[in-house]
Amino acid sequence: MSARAPRAEYRLVAKKGEGTFSEVLKAQCIKNSKYVAIKCMKNHFESLDQVNNLREIQALRRLSPFPNVVKLIEVL
Repeated sequence: MSARAPRAEYRLVAKKGEGTFSEVLKAQCIKNSKYVAIKCMKNHFESLDQVNNLREIQALRRLSPFPNVVKLIEVL
């Protein structure tokens, strides 16, 4: 599926979509069996700070309490 595998807490189920900069995978959390979407970026980032500075990540963090916005669980 992806060159960079998500952490071992998730079981990959299917690839849901792919774009220029990322691909989205459907996964299931091993601990609580909940389904999640994992977005795997194609770009390589040198640090977690570079990822946290992405506008998409900043927007998700600001909008996370709203019911119609996807909840950001973690950044790997």
